[in-house]
Amino acid sequence: MEFKNKYGHVILQHKNNIITASFAGNINERLANEFSHQLLTCVKQFAGAPWGYISNSFSVQAATPDAEKSFVNLTTNMFKEGCIASAYILGSTLAINQMQRVLNNAGLNHLNIHDYLFNSLDEAKLYIEKMITEPAF
Repeated sequence: MEFKNKYGHVILQHKNNIITASFAGNINERLANEFSHQLLTCVKQFAGAPWGYISNSFSVQAATPDAEKSFVNLTTNMFKEGCIASAYILGSTLAINQMQRVLNNAGLNHLNIHDYLFNSLDEAKLYIEKMITEPAF
C-alpha cells in the first residue's frame, strides 16, 4: 500500500510477520495518521503472534511535530498489538533524533535508537527475523 502527498510518501508492505514501511521526503500528520491506521489494521491478521517492524527511511528528511505525536501513539499501539522488535534505516540526524524522542515519549526511554539502526534493509530483515523466531530467555 502506498500513501503520498506533495511532501512525502510511504509504502507499507508485509511478508510473513514482518511489516516494512519505506518512507521518503517530509512526513506530515495526515500521512502519519493514514499510515498508522493501515499498519494497525494490517497487524490484526497476525492474531497475536509476534511480529516485527522495519522503518526503511534513509531518505526521510523529518516529520512535522504533529506527525511525530502520531508516531508516538503508533509506537505505543504497536507494542500492545504484539510487535516484539523494530529496526530502523535512517540517514538524517534529525530523523534519528526524532525517532529517539518518539521512543522516549512512548514510554520506551530505556531503548537507545542507535541499538536499532541498520545500514541496509537486508541487515534490518536479518535482525527482525532473528528476533521473532528465536526464543527469548
